[in-house]
Amino acid sequence: MLPLDWGRRKVDDQPLGDYVIIRPPLAPSDANSAAVVEAKVAKELVEMAEGQIRLHASVERSKDEALFWRPTSPVSWNTQEHSHSKGQLLSLQSGLAILETTAGIWMLPPGRCAWIPPGRPHSMRSCGNIDGWSIYLAAFLCDSLPMQPAILSLSSLLTEIVLRISEWKQNPPTPKFRQHLLAVLCDEIQNARQQPLNLPMPSDPRLRRFVEEISKEPQSERNLNAWARFTGMSKRSLLRNFQQETGMTIGQWRQHLRILVALEKLSNRSSVTETCFAVGYNSVSAFIKTFKRIVGMTPRAYSRVQL
Repeated sequence: MLPLDWGRRKVDDQPLGDYVIIRPPLAPSDANSAAVVEAKVAKELVEMAEGQIRLHASVERSKDEALFWRPTSPVSWNTQEHSHSKGQLLSLQSGLAILETTAGIWMLPPGRCAWIPPGRPHSMRSCGNIDGWSIYLAAFLCDSLPMQPAILSLSSLLTEIVLRISEWKQNPPTPKFRQHLLAVLCDEIQNARQQPLNLPMPSDPRLRRFVEEISKEPQSERNLNAWARFTGMSKRSLLRNFQQETGMTIGQWRQHLRILVALEKLSNRSSVTETCFAVGYNSVSAFIKTFKRIVGMTPRAYSRVQL
């Protein structure tokens, strides 16, 4: 897993089973209120972690073709690397989810959906207040769906199907209707457009070390000659091999890195201007233009979604 730090604030990690919950910093007015808040947060952390553990256990036990879950969390949380026997489709109305595998990193902002195929080891963490939904699909329904994780466009039809499925526990449909609706859901996933919100990872150890170093300082302007010396490759070999392994030029990859880092910073309530300069842009207008092209909305609009 790529060890990206991206300049996040220092937090206390509290392990609970296979989960690590990231606690936000507290600013109480006095020691008594601090103790009260600390106890409340600790209780929420335990309840949330236990809920996650129960969720994954129920997902594996369930015999249903589709299992609906709605996550809501007042604090950020991490799940360590794990996998499901079912496919997972998730979407957010607020917050940001960061999905990592050995093949790359995907960012899920509001207004999109993320697809994780069955059996794919992954870890996930969140920023901001999480509100959204997730559906787990039986493996036999996933045969025609993407074989790799992906961030996908979210159609109004797909959203409506999810809302219907969320009501199945209270109002079970007929088997025929259930079968037809799941078929339409799979068609929508299969035909959804993939969004450019991922960072593919190279497998060459030299290139892997290169992207790890870039990721430590996304604002760095070190030139290609310096990076070639760092990797022990010629400049031409660095450029050619990197594009062959990732499908991106180094410039494109670094641009996506900066925007993905910006998403996380904005989710943690950094201002647009602060974020712009923190990720290496010298012009706010250039940052806004690039952000909108990749994410589909301006940084300010994205920040408003997080409120």
